[in-house]
Amino acid sequence: MLSIGDWIDKLVIENIKIFNVREKLLTTDLSDEDYVELYLTMMKLVESRAKLSNALDTKIKNVVSRKEKNNFIERIRTYNE
Repeated sequence: MLSIGDWIDKLVIENIKIFNVREKLLTTDLSDEDYVELYLTMMKLVESRAKLSNALDTKIKNVVSRKEKNNFIERIRTYNE
């Protein structure tokens, strides 16, 4: 089960991918075929971002209503104090 932080991490990565594809669309000289291919890739990324956003909203709602816990990585010390 993913934590809220894990979902946010995935959402940030998806936004970076969208930003990079958008930059290529706006700043490079592309053939029509390359433009369409990049545009379709961006649309898939936007769809994926919407799914991630919905999953994050659901996770937050479930944690706030105490239907599930927000899982955290167990902290393990590898040194002596």
